[in-house]
Amino acid sequence: MTRTKKWIWGLLFGTITAIVACQINNVECYKDCTDGWMDSGNFRDSCADDSNKTCLVSKRIAAPKDTDLAKPVIIAVHGFTASTYEWWEFKKFAEPDSGKPKALVSLVLLGGHGRDIDTFQSSTWKDWGRPILKEYDSLVAKGYKNISFAASSTGAALMMQYIADGAFRSRKSPNWFFLIDPIVIPTSKLLSLANLVGPILGNSPHEGTALENKHWYVNRPEEDLRQLYELINRVKNHLEDGFELPEGTQAKVFKSKTDNSADPISALYIYKGMRKAGGGHIQVELVDSKLHVFTRLDGRALQPDAAKVLQQRVFGEMTDKVKTFP
Repeated sequence: MTRTKKWIWGLLFGTITAIVACQINNVECYKDCTDGWMDSGNFRDSCADDSNKTCLVSKRIAAPKDTDLAKPVIIAVHGFTASTYEWWEFKKFAEPDSGKPKALVSLVLLGGHGRDIDTFQSSTWKDWGRPILKEYDSLVAKGYKNISFAASSTGAALMMQYIADGAFRSRKSPNWFFLIDPIVIPTSKLLSLANLVGPILGNSPHEGTALENKHWYVNRPEEDLRQLYELINRVKNHLEDGFELPEGTQAKVFKSKTDNSADPISALYIYKGMRKAGGGHIQVELVDSKLHVFTRLDGRALQPDAAKVLQQRVFGEMTDKVKTFP
């Protein structure tokens, strides 16, 4: 490499480092000055409280009757840095205040999430996923037979990792997997450099609206970005090798055409790599949306009427599909 090229690369590296260092200083201020954010621990997700019986169906209905066991149950799994808030609208749809519920909804809070930034920073992707199968096993043990999953973003990646690893080979097969904006390929390719430039990046803050900051971590520490990259890279490798759904289980992917977090090519990876038991493609639908996790509208900037129509249509399709049980 010539001296000129070395000088240019040195200048470029130094500039990037200076910019990132400035951002890190701001992040540290955020970490110290976030009384109104979930990062501070002042706004814990209600489902983080083990005494809260409303989040999980296994706790809400301690002694289910036959009429309860006959109802479909959907375990809702949120994404990276998020909380159960991501699925509150779906729960309200499936379990309206008046009228017969379309399905029972279990709101699973991922490990390390919904608490404070230090808890998140010290968690691993394996920690994130543990509450998912814990709730599934609890429901099966109580006698529920028609159980499905609705997972968004990183929650969807966790579900695919479980399927590929054979977590359901020794368990009763779920009815449906609904994957909303699943992430396999991130839109920001910087995530793929997390292991290389993690110490330089330090943190990658993402500040939302005031309401969102109470339910999502704003800070995204380098350690968690590395965990996220490890997870989705594992899923990507599984999809490239190919794997099948459990016997009798069906799946559908709903993917926004424009997504600032999960590249739409993620849907193609899943379509090619995750097959029905015995072969055959799963269902994939590209939806006309520019939102990541388009099914969550509360707390976001005002969206066109079409966004609400799409959300309700997908909610209706999900609850209709789980009525059909083998």
